This record gives sequence, structure tokens and C-alpha cells, in this order.
Amino acid sequence: MGKMEIGMIEEIARNVERFAGKEIRDKVMEGSEQTALRTNKLKTAKWVQGAMSRLDELVDEKTRNKIMENCGYHCSTLNKRVIEMAKARRKKYRNIDEFLEAEQRKPMAGTKLAREGNLLYQIYTPQTYTKPMKCYCSLLRGLPKDDKISITYCNCSKGFVKKFWENVLERPVKVELIHSAVSGDTECKFAIYL
Repeated sequence: MGKMEIGMIEEIARNVERFAGKEIRDKVMEGSEQTALRTNKLKTAKWVQGAMSRLDELVDEKTRNKIMENCGYHCSTLNKRVIEMAKARRKKYRNIDEFLEAEQRKPMAGTKLAREGNLLYQIYTPQTYTKPMKCYCSLLRGLPKDDKISITYCNCSKGFVKKFWENVLERPVKVELIHSAVSGDTECKFAIYL
């Protein structure tokens, strides 16, 4: 496991402690110190799967979603290059409508966009990516094909999508997580309220 993945696990721990306390953090993060020492993607994914189950058992839905959404905010800072590239593309168009039309015609690899009025759907299609995978998150790359993980985890992606679009549009947006590939669907779908 690389430094980035270790940092991601540490970010989960920070946010669990921040929103649910040290006692809950210790329970959710059980076994993470052994996971951080391994490079095995399967063991990492299985640990994350277990951590999300523990989080679901110990913390109410609103709080656990907030925990993972904040992890996504952090992920957006780690992946700021993707956001900066989208902001640069946005500047090439006179207005947001032209930009969104262009993005729908030629979306980023592994994504699709669909617009219905003031609602934009961002869809991740990890199984159709250059190298098919279950999830774009490096912590879940080793998750077996038939395994599922709680949709709680995907609030991390919701946080990333929120920060992505807020940066590109230069204003706050509301994002809704509709479904995810790792929790049983074939793709991940987010609604962005423009």
C-alpha cells in the first residue's frame, strides 16, 4: 500500500474521531495498523469493507455520511489536478451551458454526464474504464467482483463530486448520491443540483 492509501485510511480515522469521538474511532479503525503495513489490495479492500460495516453499526446515518463526505473533501485536495483541468476547460466557453454541453459530448474517461434542466447527473462507469475495476478508489481496487460494501463509503465520492463541481462552477451545489457500483449497482450515479 502506498503513502496515498495510508493517508486515506488516516483521513477516515480523523473524520470518525472528529464527528463521532475517539471511542468510536478506535472501534471503526480496528485492524487498520496491520492493513497499513500490507501491500495486498484484497486485504486493504476487505478491511475497508469491515470498517464501513462497523461504522454503520456504531454511528447514525447522517453522521457517518458526513464523516465519509469529509473524506471526499480531502480527496479533492489530493486530486486537485483533475479539478484544475476541468476549470481550465470551463474557461474556454462563454457560459456554463456551453461548457456542460461540451462535457456531455466528451466526458472524462470513465464518466458520463446527462443534464435535465437544472439537474446534472454524473455517472462513474468503472467497469468500462481502460482497465475495468469495481471502484476508482484505490482502497477498493482489490474488492472481489461479487463483494459489496456499504453505500456509506460512497459518500466519500459524493464529497469529491461536490467539491469538483463547486470549484468548476465557482458556487455552492447540492449533490445527492443515487447509487454506487460497490454497493451493488453497475455504475455510480450522482445528482448535482445546479
